[in-house]
Amino acid sequence: MKIRWISGVAALAFCGQAALAQEFPVYESTGTINLAIDGKPATYHTTSNTIPHQPDKLVHTANWRSFAPMMLAGVNMAPPGLLVSLLSRQTIEPDSASPQLKLTFSLHDTDHVLLDSPPPEVIYIVKEGPLAGEYRRASGTLDIVSVTPEAGDILAIRGRASGTLAGVNDKKGAGPLLGYEADFNVQARRH
Repeated sequence: MKIRWISGVAALAFCGQAALAQEFPVYESTGTINLAIDGKPATYHTTSNTIPHQPDKLVHTANWRSFAPMMLAGVNMAPPGLLVSLLSRQTIEPDSASPQLKLTFSLHDTDHVLLDSPPPEVIYIVKEGPLAGEYRRASGTLDIVSVTPEAGDILAIRGRASGTLAGVNDKKGAGPLLGYEADFNVQARRH
C-alpha cells in the first residue's frame, strides 16, 4: 500500500510540473529601445510571450502587417505599405506600474524605406509619479537605419527617433512638454 501511495505521489509530482509549466506565460525580450526622456536614460523591451495551454502560440509586442486593398467609392482606404507597431516597457515581465512607449510607423512594402503617410506616431504612457499621464509626439524625426528580413516573417529593424512629446491629459489644453531620444533595435514579427 505504501509503495502505491509513493508511486501515486511521484506520478502526480511529475505530471503536475508539466501542467504548471503551461499555466503561466513565458516572456522573452525581442528587442530594446534605449529611450532618454529629458535626458534621463532607460531601456525599454519589446517582448514575446507564450499563451497558457498553447505553448506553440506567441504574442508579440513588436509586429508588422500589411493590408489588402479596401475600396470605398473607388478610393483605396487601406494604409499603404507595412504598418509597424513597437510596444515596449521597462520590464520583460508585465508590470502595471512600468511606463510604456509605443512607436508606430509605415514602411514601403519592398525596399522598407520610411513612408511619410501616415506620419509616425510616438506615445509615452506613465502610470505613476510626477509625470503620470499620456504624452504624444508633438514634433520630431524618425529615421530607419536598417530593415533586414529574417526567417519566419520577422523584420529586424534598427532606427532612431527624437523630438518633443506633449502631455494630453490636461483638460486646459496641452500638458507639459518632454524631450525624447530613442535608439531601437527590435525584431518585429508579421501579425
